[in-house]
Amino acid sequence: MFFYYYLKNPKQVGALCSSSKKLRKTIIDNIGLENVKNIVEIGPGTGAFTEVILQKKHKDAKFFAIEINDQMAQKLSKKYENLDLQIGNAENLEYFLHQRAMSNVDIVVSGIPWALLKNHEQEKLLRTIYKNLSKGGYFTTFAYLIPSLSGKAFRLKIFELFSEVKISKIVWQNIPPAIVYYCKK
Repeated sequence: MFFYYYLKNPKQVGALCSSSKKLRKTIIDNIGLENVKNIVEIGPGTGAFTEVILQKKHKDAKFFAIEINDQMAQKLSKKYENLDLQIGNAENLEYFLHQRAMSNVDIVVSGIPWALLKNHEQEKLLRTIYKNLSKGGYFTTFAYLIPSLSGKAFRLKIFELFSEVKISKIVWQNIPPAIVYYCKK
């Protein structure tokens, strides 16, 4: 399924296969997911990270996901019937938070293919995420170990924008291997 959607629109589906169990675990490590009130996932795809978030989040935490691809969203809705799923562009995060009476978000988990976005798209989306994060909140995402100018530009942007950025060890058990960025506001 990933491969089909990747060929159809690589900007909306940046993976050839689902994230590994190791990457799923790594993306939520060290960010205090269990202790926050408001969580948003952007670019959930088929729900690899969604599953871990639902398992680890506090039972009273508010959580919703934003997916831009209609077909992926339909599959995700069937997989997690009670999931609050917003179909749309994550650039509208502030509006989506307002709809849910959430003034800000404590954690944003992202599966977006950042290296496939244009420079101005990266910039706009990162600024939107940063603006809507609570003080001390985390933005966590991953990047494949495939060098690209766009990937390098993304890395520079997060180091400029966030007060603290930590990088995980390489997750060799993923295809392709990846690293996780933990970005704290």
